Amino acid sequence: MTKSERIKAAIAHKNVGFVPINVEMTSGFEKNLAGKVGADKVDEALCNHMLRKKYKHNVRLENGDERDLFGVIWQTSKDGGDVGIVKTYPLEDGNLDDYRFPEIDTALAESCLKALEAEKDRYTMFSITMGFFERAWSLRGMENILVDMLLEPKDTERLFEGIFEHHMKLLDYILDRKFDAVYFGDDWGQQQGLIMGPDMWRKYIKPKVSVLFDRAKRAGKQVVLHSCGDLRDIMGEVVDMGVDVYNTVQPEIYDLKKLKKEYGKDLTFYGGISTQQFLPFASEAEVRKKTKEVLDIMAEGGGYILSPTHAVTPDIPVENVLALVETGENYYRR
Repeated sequence: MTKSERIKAAIAHKNVGFVPINVEMTSGFEKNLAGKVGADKVDEALCNHMLRKKYKHNVRLENGDERDLFGVIWQTSKDGGDVGIVKTYPLEDGNLDDYRFPEIDTALAESCLKALEAEKDRYTMFSITMGFFERAWSLRGMENILVDMLLEPKDTERLFEGIFEHHMKLLDYILDRKFDAVYFGDDWGQQQGLIMGPDMWRKYIKPKVSVLFDRAKRAGKQVVLHSCGDLRDIMGEVVDMGVDVYNTVQPEIYDLKKLKKEYGKDLTFYGGISTQQFLPFASEAEVRKKTKEVLDIMAEGGGYILSPTHAVTPDIPVENVLALVETGENYYRR
């Protein structure tokens, strides 16, 4: 059985013995891991079952900042992470008339697609980062977009419509190619509840994102949703929207037993081992114990991909991540 077949079996909620594993990492952690196992053995050491290629290309500016495809200027991270902080919001002044949404970068899309098509073993995902709400706040600013959603519905709809049209064009370009899933990265949650609240999510985000998901599903692709934070208010709707795999599954937020019981027949959960409050501070023995506890809960009946809740950062000991992987490799679900 290939790694891709194991992932697909998990999504089909089949017990196949070996629970698939995937560990995403920041460049800072990858450097640490490479120093221990060798640069050519990083993926092997992590037993990664998935290959994700991001539709992302930032241009490095003279001062060290980066400009993304939508014209957002980012201050690069100094802590070994890969996200950075927005410095310049192109629509901070609210003037949409002078802004032009980018054309599809076909060279970038082709680079992603060719890498996915060349993969022979792992489950392949074309990744749209800063997916929808995140793209809106990166253009407008978080405070501005949240106020706009309440007070400026016409301008808000216009902004979201521009993002939606761009993403539909991208999907139309890529979906006839060979890969397994579209990975939509879009953080909706915070530690308690949704950032914008369920009503605003249902008004502005759900309708258009549902169309994006449906477009991918009709093309035969599975849908992987990455959304940090607390989605409990809308989890049933996430299921109804056709999501196959939900990431990040933060144990600081969710009662894993309850989550598995309520939605485990409909969703495959991807995550579950905290990068926020556990992996940076735990001992190797604690990691092994916690990993087994999570597997006992989440792997029952398939529908689980063992993973940290987020890309691991360089403050997390390499030994802890390797202990997680080894525990997963030695775990057998009957």
